[in-house]
Amino acid sequence: AHIVGYVSSVSEADLTGDPLLELPGFRIGKNGVERVYDESLRGKAGNSRVEVNAYGREIRELARQDGQPGDDVVLTIDAGLQEAISRRLADESAAAVVMDIHRGEILAMVSAPSYDPNAFNLGMSTKAWRALVQHPRKPLINKAIAGQYPPGSTFKMIVALAALETGVAGASHRVFCNGVIELGNPNFHCWRHRYGGHGWLDMKQAIAQSCDIYFYDIARRIGVDRIADMARRFGLGTALGVELLGERDGLVPSKDWKLAVTGVPWQMGETLITGIGQAYLLTTPLQLAVMTARLANGGIAVTPKLSRHKGPTQPGDGSNG
Repeated sequence: AHIVGYVSSVSEADLTGDPLLELPGFRIGKNGVERVYDESLRGKAGNSRVEVNAYGREIRELARQDGQPGDDVVLTIDAGLQEAISRRLADESAAAVVMDIHRGEILAMVSAPSYDPNAFNLGMSTKAWRALVQHPRKPLINKAIAGQYPPGSTFKMIVALAALETGVAGASHRVFCNGVIELGNPNFHCWRHRYGGHGWLDMKQAIAQSCDIYFYDIARRIGVDRIADMARRFGLGTALGVELLGERDGLVPSKDWKLAVTGVPWQMGETLITGIGQAYLLTTPLQLAVMTARLANGGIAVTPKLSRHKGPTQPGDGSNG
């Protein structure tokens, strides 16, 4: 439902002069692909001019302009994969995105729980609407593009890339993890601190073990602004232009951002927490899928696409990044 969207009655605000919209019972797209490609799917009305007599009986047709049928929109979605993921997530509050890492085609995009789009077409009672809006798991929100969450340890790959590119730390850079690092008064812990940490680790081992201490160390050496620059190059911190409404930007913080928003300077401890994907960082599941695709395809700045229809927001296939 979050991809296809739904159709509903034409409201006064929807009237554009298109005679189709004035037909009784006509429906137009209100959300999802139905709305984004509504004009293409709708087609164009035809007309006929006829001569009638005083009794209203048709005598002859004077002119005719045939209508144009609507276009088909072919989605990139793999129906079997979409269905399997939907069954797996069921009524959980969750989202999943699967995409082709080379072409950017979205093979599955599931936001759970979902809702019945037919309810909007047939007319919804106030009670049913209130139940949807007040549902604790927010079924009306497409969490795949509008849910914003801290990326956590998935972000460590970005920090590692920033370290490699800036020369701050190479693949052989080693850090000793005893489970805790001190910075001023606070202590910053590794997830394995209760077991004495990970010991000595190089970058590959730190990624494999998801060692927090290692990424605290290199984040402090890199600085938050260079981490932020790498994150944006991998699709984080801005909407990606997928053909759906309601996509959110997420947030990739920087020193200037914090000062402008809060009036308080950036603190080194915030850099450490950013290094493990926490603090102010927010990403959407779609952004994380794009980040992973750009990592896995060798650095091509692929962008997500949901249809093979040349529509108003159709992105390109990506370019060298």
